[in-house]
Amino acid sequence: MFQKNTLLRRRAWLPLETYPISAGVKGGLAGGAVMTVLAAVYGLVSGNGIWYPMNLLVAGLLPPAAGDSAVQIGTFHLQQFLVAVPLHLMISLLVGLLYGVMLPIAPKRPIVLGGIVTPLLWSFLIHGSLGIINPVMNQRIDWLWFVLSQIGFGLAAGLVVVRQERIHTRQTEPLALRMGLEAPGFMKDHRGDRGT
Repeated sequence: MFQKNTLLRRRAWLPLETYPISAGVKGGLAGGAVMTVLAAVYGLVSGNGIWYPMNLLVAGLLPPAAGDSAVQIGTFHLQQFLVAVPLHLMISLLVGLLYGVMLPIAPKRPIVLGGIVTPLLWSFLIHGSLGIINPVMNQRIDWLWFVLSQIGFGLAAGLVVVRQERIHTRQTEPLALRMGLEAPGFMKDHRGDRGT
């Protein structure tokens, strides 16, 4: 009896709906834009200059970009700009895609997950590894503004992603059908449509 009931039960396929890849891309772009504005505001408020956060981002990749003082880091340099923009864009898109995958997991409170929990976890992870990844940034970073920028990114990306139309997952369909392969028994027979 136990075996029969166990066989009749079906495994839960979760999530039933997810966001398209474009939702993650849009969320990443929106979050990256908000983070850029917050970083620029920090540069102005701190007196280090609007370019200071951008130059700190690439200081580990281009050690001469670090300079000897905050004044040097806070000035515009074309080489740093050409490295920082694609780097920030790539990271924003990847994190945005992560949001598109992650937010359907907590459908009741996506903004709490995307806007607060994930940025705090991400900041904690970066705090522990930044000394290895970018030692110059690790020495000069203002963690309060960094965490606020992460939360700004998370709120913007989360809001954009959850406003996108969800699509049903195809988990319950056979693998061949999900891969788009024509497999006998899975595809409709179209011979009747041609009159043969």
